[in-house]
Amino acid sequence: MNLLVFTFLVCLYFHLNNSDTPPKEAYSAMIFMGFYLVVFTFIPPFPDIRSTYMSALYQGVPMLSFGAVLFPHLNRTSPEVVTRVLGWSGMVLVFVILVIFKLVVW
Repeated sequence: MNLLVFTFLVCLYFHLNNSDTPPKEAYSAMIFMGFYLVVFTFIPPFPDIRSTYMSALYQGVPMLSFGAVLFPHLNRTSPEVVTRVLGWSGMVLVFVILVIFKLVVW
């Protein structure tokens, strides 16, 4: 499911091509999210996600943050720079939590 959403967002970014996100930052976000998906999907131990909260944390927040980095203009209440910084913060924070849980907890 994550791969499908990731692919959809990347295709939408290239198809619309009207984002104000600098291309280097967009490509960096794509690489980082691809790395996150590899770690989440293929590197054991795997979480037993039966809780909606865990599913939202490890699947929803990173994809929402990725969308915020690629399409910051959709958030009309905040400046685009703030939206991109919050998007990066969400992706990095969830990645750090995932790595800590994979190394220590699971």
